[in-house]
Amino acid sequence: MKYNKSGFLVLFFAIITVTCFCCADSSAQQEDIKHTGIDRTLYLLNNSTKEQPNQVEILFYGQSIIGGMKTSLLVDSLKARFPYAKITYKHKPIGGFTIPDLTKTVQHDVYQENPDLIIFHAYDGIEDSLYDAFIKNIRKQTPADILLLDHHYVWDTPSDRLESINKSHDFDSKAIQTIAKKYNCGFVNVREQWKTHLEENTISPNQLMGNTIDPNVHPNEKGNRLLRQIVLSKFPKSDAIDYNIKEEDLRIIIQPNQLDKDIEIPSTTTNVELVLERSIRKVDTCYVEVFIDDKKPSEFRSSYHIERPSKGFESWMPGISRVTLGKPFPIEEEWTITIFDMDREHQTFKFKLEGEKTGFDGEGNNTEKFLSNSKRIRINGADFNLFRIEKILKNETPENFKIKFRVNQIIKDTIKLEPDVNKYKLFRSNSAQHQAHKLKINVVGDQPNIKHLMISTPYITD
Repeated sequence: MKYNKSGFLVLFFAIITVTCFCCADSSAQQEDIKHTGIDRTLYLLNNSTKEQPNQVEILFYGQSIIGGMKTSLLVDSLKARFPYAKITYKHKPIGGFTIPDLTKTVQHDVYQENPDLIIFHAYDGIEDSLYDAFIKNIRKQTPADILLLDHHYVWDTPSDRLESINKSHDFDSKAIQTIAKKYNCGFVNVREQWKTHLEENTISPNQLMGNTIDPNVHPNEKGNRLLRQIVLSKFPKSDAIDYNIKEEDLRIIIQPNQLDKDIEIPSTTTNVELVLERSIRKVDTCYVEVFIDDKKPSEFRSSYHIERPSKGFESWMPGISRVTLGKPFPIEEEWTITIFDMDREHQTFKFKLEGEKTGFDGEGNNTEKFLSNSKRIRINGADFNLFRIEKILKNETPENFKIKFRVNQIIKDTIKLEPDVNKYKLFRSNSAQHQAHKLKINVVGDQPNIKHLMISTPYITD
């Protein structure tokens, strides 16, 4: 495992060449990392001014604890505390999905994003090291700051069962703190602060859980308010943030006056984005043409992404957790999985797959791995959630129920700039490619007020 150490920008004639060096010694790697925790996010928030606002994009991920904390209210509090920062957010948790489940959905929900900060909480995955691997894999996909939350105090009966849960959550919370330190993530000690709140106010855990009577892992309104306050405490208003943006080691900034030349994209790059000073006016018409190695983005596999599949019957959970691309070159289209021959006694069913362009592409079942006739789509039957949903919701998935997903070209050949949008993806790679590229853009129409081009390298490179 190698941590990206540094990036230098060298201008030579008409070519901008970026060279990234990696540390050779793992003990030195930790010392050479220029930012830890959420220092970069805190810098962007605290150094936003009316004249020079910083954009801060937050991705909330995990399961129902994140889902139920009313993240929009947390974002409102951040906006009130940092009024000049341009804060946007995406909310993608899945209730009931612990680390083993999220390990499957993360490729649909997170890897294609490039936020400034990921706020995350989930249960399980400690003893089998899945939690560690989960955070490591995110670190290998993005340079984003990551803020990990440990576990609050839940309510259960009888007392010996609650004692067992608390012992398990104590152990897991300490492990999460260790993982946060290992991968230079921010850490919110929710458990310790929750306990302090209970003791100082002389209340029992049930007063902050559910209806305060029945066993529950989910905070009620008072509990969620406390959780937001605890998370918000990690975002102080301060002029002394230990972070030097000029020594940024994971993002390389290309100034506007250099964009008329070919730009060398290092082999470790996962994202390149065009950032505007301000979005274009509604009356303006502006397009950006993108070329990678003199080819269009549509000619690169990494420009395509499968969005999270649609929900199961009357559920918030996806009908299937993971769908992957096969070897043939992908095309942008919507796919439909149709479920039939449901056998609840034996917990089996069959399905057929159809693409809006490909057409009928084969049949499979939930007990085997499936490769479509065109070899474009791979499905593991074990990744379906239909019987799990039926057990939770006490319902029955109807015959011929349909699950849909799309293969999207998320890096467009020609990008139409839109009002109220300041950031556009120009290039995407995956951490396994390790191939340098040359990027060129052409602006057509009204000229946008470009701030810079940002080349992002993941926090960990192999």
